[in-house]
Amino acid sequence: MNSDLQMAPPPGTRVVVVGGCGGIGSVLIRACVALGHRVAALDLPRSIGVNPPPDGVLSIELDATRAAEVTSALAEADHRLGGIDILVNLVGFVNRRARIEELSDDEWNATIRGNLDSLTTICRRAIPIMQRSDAAAIVNVSSGTGVRPLAGGAAYAVAKAGVIALTKSVALECAPKIRANAVAPGIVQTAFLTGGTHNADSGAPMPDLEAYKKTVPMQRLAEPIDIVGPILFLASPAAGFINGQTLHVNGGALMP
Repeated sequence: MNSDLQMAPPPGTRVVVVGGCGGIGSVLIRACVALGHRVAALDLPRSIGVNPPPDGVLSIELDATRAAEVTSALAEADHRLGGIDILVNLVGFVNRRARIEELSDDEWNATIRGNLDSLTTICRRAIPIMQRSDAAAIVNVSSGTGVRPLAGGAAYAVAKAGVIALTKSVALECAPKIRANAVAPGIVQTAFLTGGTHNADSGAPMPDLEAYKKTVPMQRLAEPIDIVGPILFLASPAAGFINGQTLHVNGGALMP
């Protein structure tokens, strides 16, 4: 097959997945292993403990809100893999629902730090490494709420809108050496619904899933594999002329 028609990165591609032990990240990593990629999973120590990556995958502990740890973790991945071709950012968490004026400064800042600032730091540290690659691509995972906020979720919506703007900025400034695109899922059936893989008892509200399904033309929730396919496509040679775009994956619930 002509490499330009490959719908996923070719075997041997060096892939770093930040948030690789979460619901989407773990499915993505298994898909990358099956495709013959060389993979590093970066995540919080407790997430790695709850859902460790499979054998053969490089596991690196990382708190992405700490810039020094980001620098160290990416340097280790670069050294162990011999470079980074694909970076997938799945960092983030949900917090309690509350009106914007009811959120404390600490709640607001933590949400922005965990969902936007951390991802920005990762991209900024990874770009110099990825510029050595012959086929580099970044895929940032945002959310449909970055385009259509939900009441009570202002901080998360602002952060995810920022991820889309960050992605466009990286795409503009780093082309043609590095492409950058975003995937914006709707609700996905993972532990993220209640706070995250390591934080299922966080007190984050459980959405009314049956009501949500009624707004989805496909009449179901997304599964992690529904998000993994678009991520791999955007990282692939087949998407080689796609740059700075946001792909919404929500079964038709949101059509911006």
